[in-house]
Amino acid sequence: MPSTVVSALSSRLLRALAMALVCVAIATAASARGQRIALVIGNGNYQQPDLPKLANPTNDAEDIARALRGFGFEVIERKNQTLEGMNQAIAEFGSKIGGSEAALFYYAGHGIQVKNQNYLIPVNARIESEASVPYQGVNLNQVLDEMDNGKSGANIVMLDACRNNPITGKFRSGQSRGLASPGSAPKGTVIVYATDPGNVASDGTGRNGLFTAGLLTAFKGKDLTLDGVLTTASAEVEKASGQTQTPYVNGPKTLQKSFHFQVTVEPGRGEIEKTFWTSIERSNDAADFEAYLQKYPNGSYKALAENRLKKLRADQRAPAATPPAAPPHAGFAAGSSSAFDGRWAVTLVCEDVGEGGKVAKGYTYNFFSDVKEGRLTAQKGETGTPGSLTWVGVIKADGSAEINSSGLTANPDYAVGHARPSSPYSYRMRGTFTPTSGKATRIELRPCEATFFKN
Repeated sequence: MPSTVVSALSSRLLRALAMALVCVAIATAASARGQRIALVIGNGNYQQPDLPKLANPTNDAEDIARALRGFGFEVIERKNQTLEGMNQAIAEFGSKIGGSEAALFYYAGHGIQVKNQNYLIPVNARIESEASVPYQGVNLNQVLDEMDNGKSGANIVMLDACRNNPITGKFRSGQSRGLASPGSAPKGTVIVYATDPGNVASDGTGRNGLFTAGLLTAFKGKDLTLDGVLTTASAEVEKASGQTQTPYVNGPKTLQKSFHFQVTVEPGRGEIEKTFWTSIERSNDAADFEAYLQKYPNGSYKALAENRLKKLRADQRAPAATPPAAPPHAGFAAGSSSAFDGRWAVTLVCEDVGEGGKVAKGYTYNFFSDVKEGRLTAQKGETGTPGSLTWVGVIKADGSAEINSSGLTANPDYAVGHARPSSPYSYRMRGTFTPTSGKATRIELRPCEATFFKN
């Protein structure tokens, strides 16, 4: 056998072995730590005059989500959600928690009890009477049902929603202050209120509500069992409120003592790199591998990226043996499928990134995209205005997707290089879809990931 063939086979075998070892290592680590899923919602920008705006819930959601990611949770983070948005987020949460090690639900915002049922209030709720609450709010039992169906090893519910009912004059029955005592809950469930049932919790005068501030302090403590965290948080709340507010805990003590908020180092970085690599490993564009090596000069896939880049550059120098490829826009739509047609809820999360000594803050966008005959379009904001974002892409029959993004910057603090407002930008994303969900990753400049959930 010619030596060149042997060399090529050896190279392929080594690459395959390296990839296999990486996959085994990742799978082993994932299996060892288990899967932890959290849904975090903060509602403060209420639109009805009778529902006062709340200053802290969006801060609470951001800070709790950041802390949970540090404990190894995959976090679905939502802020200022409508009724539709809350229902979609809860459905997405339910779809992910099946068989997980832990499922955690956190909510900050207005909560109302009606006839011993607790309702979490979306920002677009219009509550005209007691009878309208079940249609305008989200019953807490909806979340508990998802947890019951998911059969997670541990279920944790934290509600910073025990604020005074601001529209009590419209109600005729029952207790109007705070939340009602929880009824039946799924086995292995701990439910925590910011204060006792029927009492009122403070929204706080600082960045966070008193209960959330107590949790954040507890998360930095030495005892990171659930019991230790709740004990520390309760002491913090009682101290800050002058003993007028005491968090309420309902659920098995054995679970509280056995569940740990374990600490992870640099959560998500390895997974982001893996997602980046997965999105480009079959690419025929040398720029994709140059971008990977620039971002991860000592990354896990460095050797593979260098080999792929070397081959692509050699191919570019070789004489063309076939007619020129079709223009990008023609090939972009090839092989698209109507199997993914419909409306999709999108959450785009971009992390902090540093460039030129400046740090561009991360951000989260929630919007919708539409797919017709495999062609994906989305528009956030009005085209041509600061902060606008336009997506045009395609989902192919095998579920692979490519998306071109363009828009105008708004706040310089969130723009790479702190570009001034209304500066144009563009980037590409690649991802994969199933008939009900999808993910896409930005392949240039900063780590961004979009998750899709079909309506």
